[in-house]
Amino acid sequence: MTDPVPLPAGVRDVLPVEAAELRALADALAGAFASFGFREVMTPLIELADVLDRAEEDGVGRAYRLFDDEGRVLVLRPDLTIPVARLVATRMADHPDPVRVAYNARAVRPPVAGKIEGAEQRQAGIELVGLGGPEADAEVIAALATALAAAGVPDARIAIGSVALVSAVLGGVDADPPVRDAMWAALRGRSLVDWREAASAAGADEDAAAVLADLPSLRGGPEVLQRIAAAVPAAAGECDRMADVLRLVALHGVAAPMVDIGVVRDWAYYSGVVIEAYAAGAMAPVAVGGRYDGLAARFGRARPAVGVAVALDLLHHAVGRGAEQPDIGIVLVGGCDQYIGEAAALRARGVAVVALPSDAGDAEALALADGRRFVVRHGAEGWVARDVIGGAEVALSDLGEGPWT
Repeated sequence: MTDPVPLPAGVRDVLPVEAAELRALADALAGAFASFGFREVMTPLIELADVLDRAEEDGVGRAYRLFDDEGRVLVLRPDLTIPVARLVATRMADHPDPVRVAYNARAVRPPVAGKIEGAEQRQAGIELVGLGGPEADAEVIAALATALAAAGVPDARIAIGSVALVSAVLGGVDADPPVRDAMWAALRGRSLVDWREAASAAGADEDAAAVLADLPSLRGGPEVLQRIAAAVPAAAGECDRMADVLRLVALHGVAAPMVDIGVVRDWAYYSGVVIEAYAAGAMAPVAVGGRYDGLAARFGRARPAVGVAVALDLLHHAVGRGAEQPDIGIVLVGGCDQYIGEAAALRARGVAVVALPSDAGDAEALALADGRRFVVRHGAEGWVARDVIGGAEVALSDLGEGPWT
């Protein structure tokens, strides 16, 4: 049956229970990010297209575009790193380095035909601007691990690759520009077959050729970096940098990420480390990010930067219904006519009260639908609270003595 009130492709409504769970996840992430000193900023949903198009040589690509009354082309932000980079480069240009900012917002991008993805992406992320060393990369990775644990995923697997390392390897084997282009296209397309076909034309010596052919599939720890450095000495500096990131992350007290050279991102502005985080139950990485040292300069204030964004909807799939803390708020029968004062007193104490008229019917059904645990009524012998989950009833002489206080 056709929906009589359809929505555009890739968007959906979020009902109260899921909305509360998503908010709980966002709050948990924000608290963890704040513990590292990241402060929230907000950027507009609509930006001038010619401003955001500065981010990449060919513009931001897929995006919803519209016109204002002056005929200027506007764009719904397809990414959050770009507008935050614009904000930091302009409105926070005089802020001493480093700048630590966080956000909780939506990016909107037309879905690719044939791919399962939403047009709206709810994201909570951080950007560390003004530090270019491995210590900044390590802090962002540690903040991500801490935030995912706080949100209910203590065993998230974080993997890092490096655009700079791949570039150093391709430079070290002296691959011709057409070969490099083909290899980058294969890497971004995640096609090992195409990569190896292009690598065979690079003309590298035996040891380097073996590493080059396997590069996108190399995963592990420091030993991966040691193998690359031994085979392609020109890449040793970038390998040392990634090894420093692993060492510094461990000092933060979180698990060191896995090295995965095949980790790449869709946006061409990434210039160094790239980050992905995975969680059981999610069909795609729950967090992505990396270093983008050249992006801020496109908005007038050159600064190195690294950041990461958590996809709230994917994280919610991984965490499940446990994302929202049990709500022990009450449904108070008579709370909007006979017992208005009592309801107000409870709210003043921080208890959520859903008020019903005294002649309300099935209060328990409403409590279950709204995620409230207790239904409270006043009878001949005083207050009675019913636990709609467990079914038990408790007599109370005072609402302030209930299990919700």
